[in-house]
Amino acid sequence: MNRVKKYFIKFLPSNKSITIDPNYNLRQAILDCGLDIDSSCGGAGTCGRCVVQIIEGTVETKDFPKFISKKEKENGFVLSCQARVKSDLVVYVPERVKQKGKIEKGELGERPSKIYAGISKREFSSIEVKPWIVKEWLKVEKPSFSYGTSDLFRLQKAIKESLGIEDCVVPIHIMRILPNVLREKNWTVTVTVDKWNRTLIDIQAGEVDRKCYGIAIDIGTTTLVLYLVDLENGDILSVASEYNPQIKFGEDIINRIVYSTRKEGLNKLREVVVDCLNSLIWNLLLDSGVDPDSIVSVVVAGNSTMMHLFYGVPPRYIREEPYVTVANRFPNSTAEEVGIKHIRNAMVYSMKGVASYLGSDITSGVLATDMACQKELTLFLDLGTNGELVVGNSEWMMGCSCSAGPAFEGGGVKCGIRAVDGAIEKVWIDEETYKCEVEVIGGGKPRGICGSGLIDIIGEMYLKGVIDRKGKFNRDIGNRYLECVDGDLRYIIVDARDSATGKSIFISEVDINNLMRAKAAIYAGIKTLLEEVDLNVYDLDRIYIAGGLGKHLNIRNAIVIGMLPDIDISKYHFLGNTSVTGAYLSLLSEEKYKKSLEIANKITYIELSVNMKFMDRYVAGLFLPYTDLKDFPTVEELIYSMNNLRGRDRR
Repeated sequence: MNRVKKYFIKFLPSNKSITIDPNYNLRQAILDCGLDIDSSCGGAGTCGRCVVQIIEGTVETKDFPKFISKKEKENGFVLSCQARVKSDLVVYVPERVKQKGKIEKGELGERPSKIYAGISKREFSSIEVKPWIVKEWLKVEKPSFSYGTSDLFRLQKAIKESLGIEDCVVPIHIMRILPNVLREKNWTVTVTVDKWNRTLIDIQAGEVDRKCYGIAIDIGTTTLVLYLVDLENGDILSVASEYNPQIKFGEDIINRIVYSTRKEGLNKLREVVVDCLNSLIWNLLLDSGVDPDSIVSVVVAGNSTMMHLFYGVPPRYIREEPYVTVANRFPNSTAEEVGIKHIRNAMVYSMKGVASYLGSDITSGVLATDMACQKELTLFLDLGTNGELVVGNSEWMMGCSCSAGPAFEGGGVKCGIRAVDGAIEKVWIDEETYKCEVEVIGGGKPRGICGSGLIDIIGEMYLKGVIDRKGKFNRDIGNRYLECVDGDLRYIIVDARDSATGKSIFISEVDINNLMRAKAAIYAGIKTLLEEVDLNVYDLDRIYIAGGLGKHLNIRNAIVIGMLPDIDISKYHFLGNTSVTGAYLSLLSEEKYKKSLEIANKITYIELSVNMKFMDRYVAGLFLPYTDLKDFPTVEELIYSMNNLRGRDRR
């Protein structure tokens, strides 16, 4: 029998190695070996970020001059996602700079109120802390010849008398230890009970500390955020965050869904996110000094795909017509069942989503804004890797999702990065010299440009005449910061000598096109959603903007480029991470969690991918700011006045 030849790959500088079959994809081999590699397109060959160097050996690959210069090609550089292994290899994989998501720390009352989704600190302090999971000491009646009922019956009787819960459900794993626990401390026990679901979560012998804590988790496409909460008073004791490690398998949810259909793909996606959560939970415990056995509940929110991946449920049909989820709310589970370590006594509850592309993170966000209890007409926007929208008030709500892609998270943009230290967050252009002035997160030299900076640069270029309405560079204005490299026209934002990488930071027409598609999708979604209920942008009383982008966003430039409606700026409110805020509220209050379920059931979802009005609006949005300038009267007036001013200057 002939055996198939295997090839051996050694990766530098990690010195990790793997044995694979011939023609195996090199990027996949890197991932299989547990190495991290930047690949925002998920291996489609369109982002150019998974470049590696072949030190020894042979691969078969396509030519990508757009990403790899002739000199780099001669030195063995290839796109790993497009390379097939043809021999034993030694491969140099550039180490990625570790970037941590930046979140604000401190207790609730110490933070800016805007991150609490429009709910003021005073309103927060008035919320009744009434968690549905409680710890209580019980004295269970001893058995006797005259009262020889079962241990289970007598425990349930004690729970009913103390907590008012009829026929409390006792899981089999607790029944297995029940007789010994009851007798260990002379029939005195401490029980942890889910009052709403009438379920016993844990039982301990004797009178142990009744202090209870919970963890609110937001599983975002880009970041994971956790709050450790004192369930007695609502204090946030510790906060932890990290980038979602699934990013290396694809920057957006579609690429991750595709990866999940591969052999062991779903397991890998689940494992990396659960491992990361376990690490973050351990950090929370170390930071706070809280006893792990005192963590009794976890509330998880995230978009539909992230929730499927967290629970290990195939998300495949979310991306296939007619786009359905396996479930919008997942069953209550023990921490052990979902793979969470360290907190064995905790129950895990999921926030409820609405549909395939309107997940529990949006339900959680709407809960946080309290818009479902108010008469004013409100538009809720969550701007991240995807754009999710909900419009309505206490009487009705309608929602949709528009696939903006990862452009505003730095994906699909050559010099784009996330909002971390070293990211350009603000940009101004000198109207006479066309030189860019920038503001960098954390100060120092910049490494790239993040979403808010990208919105700024597009808006500034349009206002200062660097680009036209189609996003094309104006070549006849004497802009010395415009250069052509390998046929690619680009505008230098920061010169190589002034950047942290030693390479210039620029924006190209390809980048601009990606950003214009993203902004067009968001505005088309807003306009289509409002038209479905016979409303327009001027009917809105306020607009809430959630997501990390809002923290640094220049609202005027977002309007100038046609991403957001041209209405009174005072109606816009930035909120931060409303997904984790809603999960936090649900931890504290049984009523809030019940309200979140009502919200999910109340929102009417419309699918934009089959909506022809949306497609028309999207095409119209591929201009700056929009095909019909009447939609953007203040921008039209501004452009007119600036053109007149430039005309006078030229004369």
